[in-house]
Amino acid sequence: MHPHHTHHTHSATLAPTSESSDVGVSSLLDIGDEIGALVVYLPGDTPSGELEACPAGRPDEHFHTGVHPRLLGAGASVHVAVFPQVAQGSYQVLDDTAIPVALVQVTGGHVAEVDLRSP
Repeated sequence: MHPHHTHHTHSATLAPTSESSDVGVSSLLDIGDEIGALVVYLPGDTPSGELEACPAGRPDEHFHTGVHPRLLGAGASVHVAVFPQVAQGSYQVLDDTAIPVALVQVTGGHVAEVDLRSP
């Protein structure tokens, strides 16, 4: 008998840890065991419409996801990038010039959040 990797699908409501916790960013995430998710809140869209991340210290292994506006209510919105399946570990969020702008720890079965809206 050999070990196997199982995933549990969790429905998660994603909201920033800041005071604007009424952001309704919902997504069905396949996280569990050693797989987590990463949500990044941005001050606006990126020139490419995407956001990149990479394992800490390994820029050649970068990966990307789309940046999408989410409504806050009262006509306000926030731009969000959701990396839905990320292996447990430390990751750098990269700007459009591939410069790291944040370091985040992703834990299996959890949603890590990074808020880049304030300077």
